[in-house]
Amino acid sequence: MPEKKKISTFDDILTSVSSFGHWQILLYLVTCTLVIIPSTLQVIGFVFFAGTPRFHCVTPNVTCEDSKCCENCTEYWNLICDRAYAGANVQATYSAGMLVGSLVFGATSDFLGRRFCIYLCAILLVPAFAVGLFVAHYVFVLELVGPIHRTLADKVQSLFWCIGAGLIALLGYFIPHWRTLLLVCSFPPLLVFTLYAIFPESARWLAVKGHLTQAHVVLMTYASKSSLSVDSDSLKNELTEYYESEMESRVGVSKRTTFLELVSSQRLRKRTAILCFNWMIISMVYYGFLLYVTRLSGSPYLNLFLMYLSDVPTHIVCWLVLKKFGRRIPHSLMMILGGFTCLMVLAVRKDQKSAIAALAFIGRFMASGSFSNIYLYSSELFPTTLRNQGIGLCSTSARIGSIIAPYVVMLAQLPDLSSTLPMVIFGSLTVAAGFMSLLLPETLFCPTFQTVEEVNNDKEFYGTVCMGKPRPCPLPCLR
Repeated sequence: MPEKKKISTFDDILTSVSSFGHWQILLYLVTCTLVIIPSTLQVIGFVFFAGTPRFHCVTPNVTCEDSKCCENCTEYWNLICDRAYAGANVQATYSAGMLVGSLVFGATSDFLGRRFCIYLCAILLVPAFAVGLFVAHYVFVLELVGPIHRTLADKVQSLFWCIGAGLIALLGYFIPHWRTLLLVCSFPPLLVFTLYAIFPESARWLAVKGHLTQAHVVLMTYASKSSLSVDSDSLKNELTEYYESEMESRVGVSKRTTFLELVSSQRLRKRTAILCFNWMIISMVYYGFLLYVTRLSGSPYLNLFLMYLSDVPTHIVCWLVLKKFGRRIPHSLMMILGGFTCLMVLAVRKDQKSAIAALAFIGRFMASGSFSNIYLYSSELFPTTLRNQGIGLCSTSARIGSIIAPYVVMLAQLPDLSSTLPMVIFGSLTVAAGFMSLLLPETLFCPTFQTVEEVNNDKEFYGTVCMGKPRPCPLPCLR
């Protein structure tokens, strides 16, 4: 009689049932459509809700550079130049709302469940809830699939973000009044309630919280709806075995997870600090470029559409690269190359607007890929018991970056300062974050850890990956 395979992680159970069956694929695609696209309308829409349009001086007999303040001009729109801080404050307040949502709803999702948090945020949608809706859903879909499909699940949902961004560019063009546009973008999140009867809780979250009967029902649904044969009693035994093993590993350790556990060990402290810094810089650059797009030559609506159209091949390429070359080195290289691209504006004359726009597009291309990568990388570095809180804390750091971004972009308006100064600031910080991320371990070959103890007991890998195979680190690595 063959020896029964030992269940050591929830990934073992999920893979034995259905790693990414037909029902999971349907849930994935439908929830991405009804959650990510509406979230994007709110998050990216702030470019049109609160962005600064192009402007020029209207004082007679005074000539100033477009979208640039000068001392001898006295007539401008009242939210630029000497009152530019007011427009930046509006943009920063919008991001501050998302900061609160990142912090609050990361914890809500870990304590009360991914499904509860998604529906709560959908019905109360404002900027704070928009980011909570997106973050809770992101963790849900990564927990929906087995480890072999995690990279695919991450990258495909990024394509839905591109669809939403293209839609907001289209809506912004046809709905010029920002109040009307905001109202139109506020209703789509409610469509997720059409799935209420069939939208399950994350089986992974249920299992780690000890709700084994509910986890069993969800997993059996995955199997039956995908026409897969799974023995119900064996699955119950596997879930019980897994949970008892988890409880044994946590003997003497507080079962209540809090934000403090993110800094409870040296490993988690290092991961949390580096990831938070990366998220802050990536978000600053990402949203900074969204605001900066109104200063580039050409239609801002077309520029925004083209920016996200270029993201489609970005996410496809990133999927292939992360699958074959791991997370650590590709993420770091993309950050470093993107930062140096921004710094290249120092070698371009200010009258070469097309060259500056091209560099901005390339820098934005890299920032978008990095944002997608860091979501996946972070979710693999945090355990299930802290994953939403970890992602929520990182997302909070990202909002700090997006709060700072309007003030950095505002520098381009001011007299005696170069209009390319924001890109120089973005580039310098991005390079620094890219080098810092080299201190994180590779996660391509790691299971999805459930608890802090599993993270602390893991043998971290700091080597490289080539065509899906691990290679030892050629240089001494800091740990």
